Amino acid sequence: MSTTQQADSEIHEDQLLNFLVNSLDEEVPLSLANNAEITAEDIYEVLVGACADGTSVSTLCASSQNGPAANTILYHLR
Repeated sequence: MSTTQQADSEIHEDQLLNFLVNSLDEEVPLSLANNAEITAEDIYEVLVGACADGTSVSTLCASSQNGPAANTILYHLR
């Protein structure tokens, strides 16, 4: 009896988020200061999440318990 698991044929939300964040990070590198409290991946996760929800960075950050502050994201994007 084989115990090998096969992947299902569905794309899960976390897989799609990971794919998009990695793709953005490769194609649009962000240069952050060495002492920055967030990473480029954090910024991309917020941007992808806001797009997926059809909302703004500010709204998404305000509704997220563990996410970075909207001002932090917007500062680094400027």
